[in-house]
Order: sequence, then structure tokens, then C-alpha cells
Amino acid sequence: MTATVLAAMAAVSCGRDADRRPPQQPVVDSDARDAAATPPSDDAIAGDERDGLWFPSAEFVGRQVAVLADPGLRGRGGGTADEAAAADRMAAWFRAAGLEPAGESGWLQPFTFGADRRSQNVIGMVRGTEPHAGHVIVGAHYDHLGVLGGEIHPGADDNASGASALVAIAAALTRDGQRPRRTVIVVAFGAEEDGLYGSQHYVANPRRPLDEAALMVNLDMVGRARFLSAKEYAMAHAVVPEDGIGALASPGALELVELAREAGRREGRPIVSASDYGPLETFIRPAVEYRGDHKSFAERGVTYLWLSTSMHDDYHLPSDTADKVDPATIVTVGRIVVRVIQTLP
Repeated sequence: MTATVLAAMAAVSCGRDADRRPPQQPVVDSDARDAAATPPSDDAIAGDERDGLWFPSAEFVGRQVAVLADPGLRGRGGGTADEAAAADRMAAWFRAAGLEPAGESGWLQPFTFGADRRSQNVIGMVRGTEPHAGHVIVGAHYDHLGVLGGEIHPGADDNASGASALVAIAAALTRDGQRPRRTVIVVAFGAEEDGLYGSQHYVANPRRPLDEAALMVNLDMVGRARFLSAKEYAMAHAVVPEDGIGALASPGALELVELAREAGRREGRPIVSASDYGPLETFIRPAVEYRGDHKSFAERGVTYLWLSTSMHDDYHLPSDTADKVDPATIVTVGRIVVRVIQTLP
């Protein structure tokens, strides 16, 4: 059972180096890019208030996932025009959510990687009520694998789910009465699947000094209702709750885990953390700690919290489609993030 738990917790990772894909050509239908850049008329942010917190609806979040995972965006491969079209969509959604543009050029922070390949982060900001209280960064990558072997890899859970959560969190934080004490920088990272290039560029060129950052929250694969749903980890559910949400925080940041755990209790979903397993944490942490965009921030000394619903059998396959994503779970994760930001000392 110990080996099963170790493997299961390690599977919270959503990026394996062996799965990094080769370069793709920037191919996109011009009509698809125009459609991605222009918000449809039903993009009004509908939501509801529960337990003192207003948050966008699951229907709203689900529409965003469907747009990003649509075949017209051909899997949003890093460095392609398809990814750029998805960035245009994210910028339009950030604007609709009430964020201020915080990129180097409007909403965008362009960068190059590899052999002169081009990508971009999309960055917005919520101004806090206490300007000198530091800031929080909330991030998720919006790219995916693109087209491999002639097949579109839509990346609905990885990571249209996290990208849609970003927009919903932004809309909640800009709502009257919910604006946070600290300023929040919201970043949709590009070219994560190719090697964390977007987050690496951000930490080298932060929009606010990183030594003033109280926390970085990374959202990666947050859209499956069942925690660790991959068949190979079925035995793990003897010790891991099926409705859990995985959390990994910086070493020693037990208070941060407790904030997330309390938020999870309020939302009716248990938080599963490496720190729950005592001495086993020393085996679990090295397997998962540096598998996502939070790595870039950890290397700069920024405290992080990584949330994920973890591995499933559609990981990095063409079958990771929008119909398998549970928008209600994305909403729950987003609400947990807002509560953590609001209660962070």
C-alpha cells in the first residue's frame, strides 16, 4: 500500500519531461482565430452567492473550457498561432472579468523560446485595498500539446480547466465587497508544455518585485470530479478520498495548507496534501515538487500553493475533451483559491 500511495501522490504532477512535445508549425484557420479573439454574446459572467462568497457559475466556466478545447484551436500548441489565438481569448475574458491589463504590451507579455519560437503570457491585475501589503500571483498555463501524429490534443483538463478557473477567480475578486487586501496578479502562462517557458520568462521579468510576493498559486489540471481517476491508481482510494483536491505547498508552509484545508471544508471537498502522510512526504515531495509553473517561482524563493485534481487516463491524449471535465469541480477549486487569498495573513 505504501508504494501505491507514493505513486498516487506523485501522480498529482501534470507534466512529465518525457511527454514534452516536439516543435510545431504555427497553423491556424483565420476564422478560428477571429472567433477566439471575439467574445460571444453569451459571455456575460453569471454567478451566485453562497456562504458569503459570490462566484461565477459552473455553466460559465464550462463554456470557457469548451472554447479553449475546441478543435478550432488545434490544441493550443506552444509557439503556434493557435496558442496566440487562445491568448487573445484569455485577454478578452480578463477584460470582461474586470481586470486591469498588466502585461508589457496591454495584456500580453511576449517572449521567445527554443529556436526563435514565439509565445506570450497574458497578465491582468486586481488592485488590493492595501497598496503596500504586497501581492499574490495566481497562474495557470493555457497552452497544450497541439497536434501530434496528425491528431488534435484538446487539453480540456490540461489545462483549459486551470485557465478557465483563472478568469472565474478574477471575476470574483473584482466584485464589489470581495476585493482582496493584497493586489493579485493573474497570469495565463504560455509554452508550459514545452518546458515552463512562460513562467520562467515571468519570474525573470515580473510585473511587481518577487520579493514582495506573499504567495504564488498554480492551477493545473483542476477539472476532474474524481481525484486520481487513472485506473492504475484505483487502489489509492483506500487511503485517498475520491472527491479530494490535491494540494502541494512550499516546504514547511503548513499554515498555508491549513488555510486551503479550511477553505475545502467550507466548500465540501477535502484537501489532500503530501504533508498528510508524515514521513512519506520526504518521498512524495521530490517526485512532484517541480512539475509545473510553480517551480519557476519556488526557484526564486516565492512561497507556492499548487492545486490539482491529478492524473487520469486521458492525460496527454486526444481523449482529454471538454465533455469529461466537471465545471462544478473547477468552481470549487476557484472558490478555495479566493478564500485562501482573502484569509492569507
